[in-house]
Amino acid sequence: MPDHRKLARILQFIVRLRAPFGCDKHEIAEHFEVNVRTIERHIVLLRDLGFHIEQEGSRFFIRNAGKNILKPEEFITFSLEEALMIRNALLITSQQGPMRNVLLDKLYALTDLEELAETMSNLHQSMVITNIRKAIQYKRKIILKDYESSDSSKIRDRIVEPIRFMNYFRYLSAYEPSSGKVKTYKTDRIQDVLLTGKPWEHEDKHQRKGMDVFGLTGDKPIKVTLILSRRARQLLSEEHPDAVPFISVAEKKYIFSSEVYSLTGVGRFVLGLLGEIKVIEPQSLKSYIQEKINKF
Repeated sequence: MPDHRKLARILQFIVRLRAPFGCDKHEIAEHFEVNVRTIERHIVLLRDLGFHIEQEGSRFFIRNAGKNILKPEEFITFSLEEALMIRNALLITSQQGPMRNVLLDKLYALTDLEELAETMSNLHQSMVITNIRKAIQYKRKIILKDYESSDSSKIRDRIVEPIRFMNYFRYLSAYEPSSGKVKTYKTDRIQDVLLTGKPWEHEDKHQRKGMDVFGLTGDKPIKVTLILSRRARQLLSEEHPDAVPFISVAEKKYIFSSEVYSLTGVGRFVLGLLGEIKVIEPQSLKSYIQEKINKF
């Protein structure tokens, strides 16, 4: 994994540790799609760097320092809005070179920690999205550099014909000539975008697919109904915000009812909370869950 993504992940981890309820290492590992040992290494690293990380039960915390022990100059920070305004001004300037990079570094150093990872991520994402939008506008092929697949965990370049963004730029729908399929790519997994200047060749195959609340696409919707525990409802709302409109309460039970285009996304969520979710329909989802349990 590239260094900037590792750094962003650790910064986001610090933000989670500073939250009022801290975080559980298993939950955070699932959120970042890494194993628990990786999170444990992050905890050791942060402690070595001087962070005081406390543990209560299964949750870890970084207690906020009292303001009375901080010096006045340590309160000089930028809000996210201020940081974004200055950053954008620096990015559009025609002057390049070390001075601009130093100013950007200082900007990040003086930005509130809670927004630091988000700001860095936004900087990278905005550049990626801008280049992809140009390619869509002029119907040109692009190369997604070092794209990391969540299914195969393989990192490689992919030549695609970008079609459209979905879910507020979180996903890119693009036709991949090598596989002959329209695929969905998470924009935060795209390390860089190269504009090839070559025109599309397969526009007739750019069919538009539906996308479910778990970020998966397909042609045939599958009706899914789940009964959730309070904790399952909370995690579904946090991890998949688009699912919130499809959660209702009936007879003191939380019910999620929606259409999905693949059993993979909803199946992963159910498997992560066995005992807290009851599958009402479809039977194919029940079979999918049972098959995964048997293999395990």
